[in-house]
Amino acid sequence: MKVLSKLLFLSVILFVSCSSTENKLTGVWKVQNVKTDFNENQTTPQMVQQVAEIQKHTHFKIKNDSVMVIISNNKTYEAVWTFDKNTKVISYHFKGDTDTHKLGTYVDPNIVTKSKTQLGIITTTYAKE
Repeated sequence: MKVLSKLLFLSVILFVSCSSTENKLTGVWKVQNVKTDFNENQTTPQMVQQVAEIQKHTHFKIKNDSVMVIISNNKTYEAVWTFDKNTKVISYHFKGDTDTHKLGTYVDPNIVTKSKTQLGIITTTYAKE
């Protein structure tokens, strides 16, 4: 009986430890902060503000352990997502598409995305509602 109890206990611990991060990811994620690192010679303060505002129009909902919905400019796109436990990177691809895209890195409790553009780097931090 003790052996059975220990096996059950270890199984529960293993299950909880394996699924805890994925469970934390389920929900609606909205932009909390946008930082830009642009070449000042190629941009204006108005352009930086406009880029930040555009980023704020995109959010996403992780529905379960494989499906997410991306909402951008009132358009909805369904995708399949994965989580790499070693790198903490969340990736996604659209159904029927072979290209995988990096959504961001899970930095508890946020998801952080860095995008390289012609103007510089945009760092977007998403927080769960």
